[in-house]
Amino acid sequence: MLKSYRPLIICVVLIIVAFAIVTKFSSTAVSSETSENNSEQSLPIDSENEKEQDKEEDTVAPEAETNENEEVVEELEKSIADETGKVVYLTFDDGPSSVSDEILDTLDQFNAKATFFMLEPAMKQYPGAVKRTVKDGHAVGLHGVTHNKDIFYKSEQAALGEMKTAQDTLESISGVHSSLIRTPYGSIPYLTDSFREVFDQNGFKLWDWNVDSSDWSLSKNEYVKNVISQVEKLEDDGIPPVILMHDRGETAHHLSTLLQYLQEQGFQTKVIDEHIQAYHFNCYNRCYRLP
Repeated sequence: MLKSYRPLIICVVLIIVAFAIVTKFSSTAVSSETSENNSEQSLPIDSENEKEQDKEEDTVAPEAETNENEEVVEELEKSIADETGKVVYLTFDDGPSSVSDEILDTLDQFNAKATFFMLEPAMKQYPGAVKRTVKDGHAVGLHGVTHNKDIFYKSEQAALGEMKTAQDTLESISGVHSSLIRTPYGSIPYLTDSFREVFDQNGFKLWDWNVDSSDWSLSKNEYVKNVISQVEKLEDDGIPPVILMHDRGETAHHLSTLLQYLQEQGFQTKVIDEHIQAYHFNCYNRCYRLP
């Protein structure tokens, strides 16, 4: 009896197998179509991402180009100064003070460097200005403690003691050990040869100036005109100017006018360092001890 139903059973199995094959094929086709549709739908999103990326690149590019242009201008200005060989040393005494940041801001604006001869009490009062001066790449030197000629020039040891005290304070605040000094009111007439010998024996480098701005006595921006006239005379003689100024309000307010002139004339500002031959006044029988 089982043999008589065999053909029927085979037909049913074949039908079931055929149905399974058709179902699998249909599922594959639908899956493929769905995948294609998903791919087509994702294309606009990718395109939008590309557009956004292009926008970002367009936004960044001008800034990068501006930075490159600024660098080119700075290099060009430096090259011009190097070619002319015109060097100027800007120096500031009696600081730091409440206007030191204004002076430093103006120097930064013109990419100019200077040397600051600082008083010990002022360094203690404005330690932040001392640190910023060093951080901004300027040179720092010593101007003593009292700025009182009767005390400072009382004896060689008194003068040496003030400079060593200022030296220690500067180093404790900034980490810089400086041997650059400028004595109160300059080295003429009170710094006799005996004082100079003591400073030299202790490794100090004495600096005066060849351009006196008189910014402490002239009103408003008159000191700028005074400096320019002296610089022009030194330029005719081929002598690098060492300009004396002071860390004070009027000097700070009009400093940009002086720096604009120096820049237009092709001067390059440099800091005084301990390897440069120090410039100072010679006595020529003009020095004398205080009574």
